[in-house]
Amino acid sequence: MNPKELKTRLDARKSGNDDFYLLDVRNPNEQEIATIEGTDLLIPVADLPARIGELDPWKSSGKEVVVYCRSGARSANACGLLKSSGFSKVFNLEGGILFYSDEVDPSLAKY
Repeated sequence: MNPKELKTRLDARKSGNDDFYLLDVRNPNEQEIATIEGTDLLIPVADLPARIGELDPWKSSGKEVVVYCRSGARSANACGLLKSSGFSKVFNLEGGILFYSDEVDPSLAKY
């Protein structure tokens, strides 16, 4: 999913016209620098295998999950883990929060 698509979906979600989960797989110190408004949960990618059970309600709901990190690499790995764990609708944010900052919200700090 590209940043503009995510922004459109986030706007639609605010008005009740879309429903998905937004998962941040960066580290807590990165989230303190910048975060995409509307993020539902932070689980660092290194912790995801041990904490995947926290996402069981997401899996059973059948809703889409959009995953992001700084540049897209960690979230791509997280997407693979989620898919292998039974999540069927998983999307990686192309270019991560850096590309989102470039394309959608330049007020987000880059690091």
